Amino acid sequence: MYIDQLVIDGCRKHMRKTCGNVLDNLKGDCYEVLVQDCIPVLKKFGEEGRTFDFVINDLTAVPISTAPEEESTWEFLRHILDLSIKVLRPNGKYFTQGNCVNLTEALNEYEKLLGRLSCKVDFSKEVVCVPSYMELWVFYTIWKK
Repeated sequence: MYIDQLVIDGCRKHMRKTCGNVLDNLKGDCYEVLVQDCIPVLKKFGEEGRTFDFVINDLTAVPISTAPEEESTWEFLRHILDLSIKVLRPNGKYFTQGNCVNLTEALNEYEKLLGRLSCKVDFSKEVVCVPSYMELWVFYTIWKK
Protein backbone atom coordinates (compact mmCIF):
# COMPACT_ATOMS: atom_id res chain seq x y z
CA MET A 1 0.00 0.00 0.00
CA TYR A 2 1.37 3.36 -0.98
CA ILE A 3 -0.40 6.71 -1.11
CA ASP A 4 1.50 8.34 -3.98
CA GLN A 5 0.93 7.09 -7.53
CA LEU A 6 3.81 9.30 -8.77
CA VAL A 7 6.25 7.35 -6.59
CA ILE A 8 4.86 4.05 -7.91
CA ASP A 9 5.26 5.32 -11.49
CA GLY A 10 8.80 6.53 -10.82
CA CYS A 11 9.81 3.22 -9.25
CA ARG A 12 8.27 1.27 -12.13
CA LYS A 13 10.30 3.32 -14.60
CA HIS A 14 13.61 3.90 -12.80
CA MET A 15 13.95 1.00 -10.35
CA ARG A 16 13.31 -2.05 -12.54
CA LYS A 17 16.24 -3.92 -10.99
CA THR A 18 14.56 -3.62 -7.60
CA CYS A 19 10.86 -4.07 -8.41
CA GLY A 20 11.00 -6.09 -11.62
CA ASN A 21 7.57 -6.14 -13.22
CA VAL A 22 5.59 -6.09 -9.94
CA LEU A 23 4.49 -2.48 -10.44
CA ASP A 24 3.35 -3.03 -14.04
CA ASN A 25 0.01 -4.54 -12.97
CA LEU A 26 0.00 -3.89 -9.19
CA LYS A 27 -1.57 -7.32 -8.63
CA GLY A 28 -0.20 -10.83 -8.89
CA ASP A 29 -0.86 -14.30 -7.56
CA CYS A 30 0.54 -13.53 -4.11
CA TYR A 31 0.56 -9.73 -3.86
CA GLU A 32 -1.49 -6.60 -4.47
CA VAL A 33 -0.19 -3.03 -4.35
CA LEU A 34 -2.88 -0.62 -3.15
CA VAL A 35 -2.40 3.06 -3.99
CA GLN A 36 -4.36 4.76 -1.23
CA ASP A 37 -4.24 6.07 2.33
CA CYS A 38 -3.19 3.29 4.71
CA ILE A 39 -5.37 4.30 7.68
CA PRO A 40 -8.81 3.27 6.36
CA VAL A 41 -7.36 0.17 4.71
CA LEU A 42 -5.52 -0.99 7.84
CA LYS A 43 -8.68 -0.38 9.91
CA LYS A 44 -10.72 -2.44 7.45
CA PHE A 45 -8.17 -5.26 7.34
CA GLY A 46 -8.07 -5.33 11.15
CA GLU A 47 -11.87 -5.52 11.36
CA GLU A 48 -11.88 -8.34 8.80
CA GLY A 49 -9.17 -10.23 10.69
CA ARG A 50 -6.78 -10.12 7.73
CA THR A 51 -3.14 -10.61 8.70
CA PHE A 52 0.17 -10.31 6.91
CA ASP A 53 3.69 -11.67 7.22
CA PHE A 54 5.26 -8.25 6.72
CA VAL A 55 4.31 -4.59 6.97
CA ILE A 56 6.86 -2.17 5.56
CA ASN A 57 6.34 1.39 6.72
CA ASP A 58 7.73 4.11 4.46
CA LEU A 59 6.31 7.05 6.39
CA THR A 60 8.40 10.10 7.05
CA ALA A 61 11.10 9.46 9.63
CA VAL A 62 10.51 9.55 13.38
CA PRO A 63 9.84 13.20 14.33
CA ILE A 64 13.01 15.06 15.22
CA SER A 65 11.39 16.94 18.07
CA THR A 66 9.93 15.73 21.35
CA ALA A 67 8.47 19.18 22.11
CA PRO A 68 4.81 19.36 23.25
CA GLU A 69 3.72 20.98 19.97
CA GLU A 70 4.82 17.79 18.19
CA GLU A 71 2.47 15.61 20.26
CA SER A 72 -0.01 15.23 17.39
CA THR A 73 2.78 13.96 15.12
CA TRP A 74 3.81 11.37 17.69
CA GLU A 75 0.15 10.38 18.21
CA PHE A 76 -0.28 9.95 14.44
CA LEU A 77 2.80 7.71 14.38
CA ARG A 78 1.46 5.65 17.31
CA HIS A 79 -1.87 5.26 15.54
CA ILE A 80 -0.21 3.95 12.36
CA LEU A 81 1.93 1.57 14.44
CA ASP A 82 -1.09 0.22 16.32
CA LEU A 83 -3.06 -0.38 13.13
CA SER A 84 -0.07 -2.04 11.48
CA ILE A 85 0.80 -4.31 14.40
CA LYS A 86 -2.84 -5.46 14.61
CA VAL A 87 -2.67 -6.85 11.06
CA LEU A 88 0.62 -8.68 11.61
CA ARG A 89 0.53 -12.43 11.92
CA PRO A 90 1.85 -13.67 15.29
CA ASN A 91 5.31 -14.21 13.78
CA GLY A 92 5.11 -11.26 11.37
CA LYS A 93 7.59 -8.41 11.11
CA TYR A 94 7.09 -4.66 10.84
CA PHE A 95 9.91 -2.72 9.19
CA THR A 96 10.40 1.04 9.42
CA GLN A 97 13.01 3.75 9.40
CA GLY A 98 13.84 5.65 12.54
CA ASN A 99 15.96 8.73 12.01
CA CYS A 100 19.55 9.90 12.04
CA VAL A 101 21.64 8.01 14.59
CA ASN A 102 22.57 11.33 16.24
CA LEU A 103 18.95 12.17 17.15
CA THR A 104 19.09 10.06 20.28
CA GLU A 105 16.30 11.89 22.13
CA ALA A 106 13.82 11.34 19.28
CA LEU A 107 14.89 7.71 18.82
CA ASN A 108 14.50 7.08 22.57
CA GLU A 109 11.02 8.64 22.43
CA TYR A 110 10.12 6.29 19.55
CA GLU A 111 11.29 3.29 21.55
CA LYS A 112 9.19 4.44 24.53
CA LEU A 113 6.23 4.80 22.18
CA LEU A 114 6.66 1.13 21.20
CA GLY A 115 5.94 0.28 24.84
CA ARG A 116 2.63 2.18 24.72
CA LEU A 117 1.01 0.28 21.85
CA SER A 118 -2.16 -1.72 22.32
CA CYS A 119 -0.16 -4.93 21.80
CA LYS A 120 3.16 -5.79 23.46
CA VAL A 121 6.03 -5.71 20.99
CA ASP A 122 9.76 -6.22 20.90
CA PHE A 123 12.21 -4.72 18.43
CA SER A 124 15.68 -4.70 17.04
CA LYS A 125 17.45 -1.84 15.33
CA GLU A 126 20.23 -1.54 12.82
CA VAL A 127 22.36 1.46 11.99
CA VAL A 128 23.30 1.73 8.33
CA CYS A 129 24.90 4.33 6.13
CA VAL A 130 22.34 5.77 3.69
CA PRO A 131 24.40 7.38 0.91
CA SER A 132 21.57 9.61 -0.36
CA TYR A 133 21.12 10.99 3.19
CA MET A 134 24.91 11.22 3.69
CA GLU A 135 24.58 10.01 7.28
CA LEU A 136 24.02 7.00 9.48
CA TRP A 137 20.35 6.08 9.84
CA VAL A 138 18.48 3.79 12.26
CA PHE A 139 16.09 1.15 10.92
CA TYR A 140 13.74 -0.88 13.14
CA THR A 141 12.28 -4.35 12.95
CA ILE A 142 9.29 -4.79 15.27
CA TRP A 143 7.32 -7.91 16.15
CA LYS A 144 4.61 -9.04 18.56
CA LYS A 145 5.74 -10.58 21.87
